[in-house]
Amino acid sequence: MTLSDQFQDRTTTLLKPMHYCNAVDKNGEGIDNPASHLTCYKAQKAVKIKPQVLTADQFGRQALTVQKQVTQLCVPTQQFEDPEEEAMNASAGAPMPVGPDNFNFYKARTTPGTSAFDKREVNLVDQWISEDVTLTKPMRLGVPTSVDGGGIADPNSLLTCYQVKKASKFKKRNVAIENEYGEFVLKVRKPNMLCVPSNEVGSNPT
Repeated sequence: MTLSDQFQDRTTTLLKPMHYCNAVDKNGEGIDNPASHLTCYKAQKAVKIKPQVLTADQFGRQALTVQKQVTQLCVPTQQFEDPEEEAMNASAGAPMPVGPDNFNFYKARTTPGTSAFDKREVNLVDQWISEDVTLTKPMRLGVPTSVDGGGIADPNSLLTCYQVKKASKFKKRNVAIENEYGEFVLKVRKPNMLCVPSNEVGSNPT
């Protein structure tokens, strides 16, 4: 497939599901769309790139250096609590929900010489957990991506993802999902990052 985003155009192959993202209530702020999910697929390595971007989100401005490769392509996904529910929806011809754009996720880190991210505790509540965790640093940047020329609905909508620490022991579970690449049953493990909506407000922050 061909992936096109603000940093590069490239042809790659998706290898396997790698991460699963669900909507979460942070610090009691609520959830706009509880049915919004993303499934992230590991992609083959890309060429080295190191652009610098300045993003703004609810935690402030983050000066980020995008690192060498696209690690994942994340696509809108519908979740079912069990395969029987999935089968009932399929037999009824239930339409897939219209979700957000596809996102290329890049490894990212705070640009050397700029202000470090201040660690903070946040309360997270989703369909599986309710607990306080610590956000330690930016670790991924998600940018809207056109897949095989399919276009981008909102080119200004980015996701900045922060590493999650101190998450309690999580009981692994299976979830049935469906997206444009088919139907799968995934084994979900404990959360390792929190992704928040962000906007690019500049470049070369150093």
